[in-house]
Amino acid sequence: MGTTNKQDPYTENLLKKAQLLYQASSLEEALIVTQDAKSLYALNGDNEGVITTNLLLAKIYTTFGRYHGDTKQMRKAQSFINAAAALTDADTPRQQLAIELAQAQAYLSEKSSETAERHFKNLLTHSQELKEISYQISALVGLSENATQQNEFDKALAYAESAKTLLGDDKVRRADALVSTVYNQLSQIYFKQQNYDLMFTCSEKVLQISAKAGDVEKEMNALKNIAIYHAAKSNYKKAMQYFLDSMDKSKSINYRYHTVQCLINIATIYANLYNHEDAISRYQMVLENYSDIISKNTRIVIYNNLGNIYYFSDRLTQATNYFEKANNLAQQRNYTEMIILSLANLSRAYIAKDKIAFAKEKAKAAEKLMENQGDINGRQINLLNLGHIYYLENDFEKAILFTSKGITAANRMKDETNEVQGYQLMSSIYQMQGDYKTALDYQLVYSKAQDKFAKERRNRQIIDLEIKNTIKEKQKEIEQLTRENEYQALLLKQNEQIAEQNALLIAANEELRQFAYVASHDLKEPIRMIGSYTQLIERKHKHQFTEDSQTYFTYVKEGVIRMNDLLDALLKYTTVSKTEETFEKVELKDIVEIAVINLRVSVDENNAIINCHNLPAVMSIRSLLIQLFQNLISNAIKFKKPDTDPEITISAQTTKDETIIKVSDNGIGINPDYQKRIFIIFQRLHTRTEYKGTGIGLAICHKIVQHVGGRIWVESEIDKGASFFVALPRS
Repeated sequence: MGTTNKQDPYTENLLKKAQLLYQASSLEEALIVTQDAKSLYALNGDNEGVITTNLLLAKIYTTFGRYHGDTKQMRKAQSFINAAAALTDADTPRQQLAIELAQAQAYLSEKSSETAERHFKNLLTHSQELKEISYQISALVGLSENATQQNEFDKALAYAESAKTLLGDDKVRRADALVSTVYNQLSQIYFKQQNYDLMFTCSEKVLQISAKAGDVEKEMNALKNIAIYHAAKSNYKKAMQYFLDSMDKSKSINYRYHTVQCLINIATIYANLYNHEDAISRYQMVLENYSDIISKNTRIVIYNNLGNIYYFSDRLTQATNYFEKANNLAQQRNYTEMIILSLANLSRAYIAKDKIAFAKEKAKAAEKLMENQGDINGRQINLLNLGHIYYLENDFEKAILFTSKGITAANRMKDETNEVQGYQLMSSIYQMQGDYKTALDYQLVYSKAQDKFAKERRNRQIIDLEIKNTIKEKQKEIEQLTRENEYQALLLKQNEQIAEQNALLIAANEELRQFAYVASHDLKEPIRMIGSYTQLIERKHKHQFTEDSQTYFTYVKEGVIRMNDLLDALLKYTTVSKTEETFEKVELKDIVEIAVINLRVSVDENNAIINCHNLPAVMSIRSLLIQLFQNLISNAIKFKKPDTDPEITISAQTTKDETIIKVSDNGIGINPDYQKRIFIIFQRLHTRTEYKGTGIGLAICHKIVQHVGGRIWVESEIDKGASFFVALPRS
């Protein structure tokens, strides 16, 4: 099947835009733009373009599925891959490589490990034959990801290191996207291996590249890994900052699985800082709002963590309930490690509730399961539980034996909390035996450790308060910046954080302005095309039209005219602040005369009378003032009373600080209830059949007055005309 290469710049730009939107994880927008590009490629007979857009659609749906844990979306992706494959020629090897990669990545997202591995290996072989380095790297990274999913970390690392070696090739040396992909995968492996130092190094590199490229997904992964590094180093304040930044980004692209991971980590930090309530609320948020995407194993861990929080805050009923939930689900899943841990925790909770028979039953069940398990988490707890139970049963020999084993296991596993609890228990046992010297020795060790813990707890609580204060201040700044516009925000430079937030707000508004400009500018070409072809069809086939057909074509032509007017107005609106003119002394009388000349046709057709009184000179921007008065006069003429010639009076008065200009008319007036709406873009108080217009004219006036540092408002009543006031600063 042959392909054509009709390079249509408009369609090519659409495709580039779609690819950038996908990279920024703006999936819904990327989907719409890609579908539009695909339709145009198909219309132009460009098979290569259709293949490319089909593969991009497959990536979008695969990512949708991954973000939301939705396998239906992933299956939908496969249909686009198949459609691309059907159009591919045997003579286009790069297209075949692209399809092989898309298929492998789709199966990887579905966790079909064997099928994914087969496709990645095929891709690696074919790309090596064709000496396509970038596809070789993608295949190796894919094989590494697949091995990581199977917990085969040595194998995963070998693949990733091979990919890293290929990055030195001249053909890919400057391909930042490939570099960040390789280092992102390396950081994931190091995380799984708990090699946090190497994970941190790789993640910093990924963060630098992805932030610059606008690759939101890799950026938030890097932020999360850096947070994990700081948490592992007990630098909880920095860890929280990075987790919150990562979570904000995941929420912005609706990546729910990543949001869950951040929430769980944030909850764990709060637990480590002894902030039990915030930890509980985050865990509950995961269970309630993300139950559809968290795995059952994750649910077991959360139940166990909640049980621990309630246990250490002396809420034993809730603790027991959550340990029971964890144990029941772990039994269903045959999750041995968590069965043992939940049984040990249940035994500990029952001891605290003085239900010794239940405690012993759970401890014995855990002990049986732990045979041949080594130093599994929970062993140290269960040994101490048995020591405590035998102590309560006055079997001091067994109590000393099991408590001693528990202390040794806790020490070996670096579990200081349980080790210290063991010392206290040993002191109590020896005291009951009357061996006060040994009891005192253990009590001294316990007291020294408790002092250390108390100090550490106080330090962590201070960190928690600092985190709360930082978050509170950040929220205040965001609320303030939301209330104020960009000009007011520029004044809020009280500290570095506010200045940074302000800069972000200005950048966002500038991007929005540029988007509106580009949209209004670029849309004019297709509108002109529609208008031209409509006229051509009408001229060529007018004699065949029925009365209905002629009516329909009239609607189309009127729609094109309205759209052109709207785009012209929108273009004017977006370019108000782009003028390069500077402030100068201008005579208002001259400005009004130029505006009236520009509106001469409308003025004459409507027999409009323009009166001017006491118009002084002001310091402002000439072109913007002409546009301002042109819009105000045009507005007054448009909304005249039926059978009444419009009369417009323009006057001014000067105060100490301002020149206040008044533009009055004898028109239909404005309902006081609607007077605040009229300066908002696209707000109309009348239908198009009553009064033509775009709904942008007064919004342009408002923006012009803002730009020159002034104010604008209106006073009016129905059927009594309207008076627009413009206050311009004198300096």
